[in-house]
Amino acid sequence: MKKQYVYLERKSSGLARLEVNDVGYISKDNGSTLKVIFMRISQEINISSDYVSRFDIHRTGDEHDFKVCDRCFKRLPTATEFSDNRIKKYEKKTKRPSCKSCRKQKDGKSISKKDREHWDLKKPVNYTPFICPICNKTTIAGLSKIVLDHCHKTGEVRGYLCESCNTGIGRFDDESKLVHRAADWIDGKIKP
Repeated sequence: MKKQYVYLERKSSGLARLEVNDVGYISKDNGSTLKVIFMRISQEINISSDYVSRFDIHRTGDEHDFKVCDRCFKRLPTATEFSDNRIKKYEKKTKRPSCKSCRKQKDGKSISKKDREHWDLKKPVNYTPFICPICNKTTIAGLSKIVLDHCHKTGEVRGYLCESCNTGIGRFDDESKLVHRAADWIDGKIKP
């Protein structure tokens, strides 16, 4: 059965955990009262249908007026709340999957200028072998991208990695517990 999606149009005192534009899907429709599982808080809420608006999830995204953030699960205006990401085939411009507010949180603290200058002196010289400390793959700096990794919570530099490992860490939001769960998944310790 196709899920019906809604977003919170306005708040009520009984909906303290919810925020305007929170997206959820209807688990039970009793007409004037709905049971909605709101994505951001991962909770089912009984709510009057007067407080939410239904929308077609297939009519959201880069080519539409509204998009759902992949982190906070809010339905937001595409043009103003999502930054440009890259240009794909046929000069099609895409937006980031996360809204500007969530992206700012994800990006976190930057590397300090002093630390950047210090680590730039240690950067692998182009056309020399580089062994990534995570994957142990040997690459050639300059032919393969080598990046300076840092903690997004503290700004502390961890060192140089291959771009693939750095991207992987970023996908796991610098959360070691998620990396451990991924390892458990690979090892078959977690079942779907």
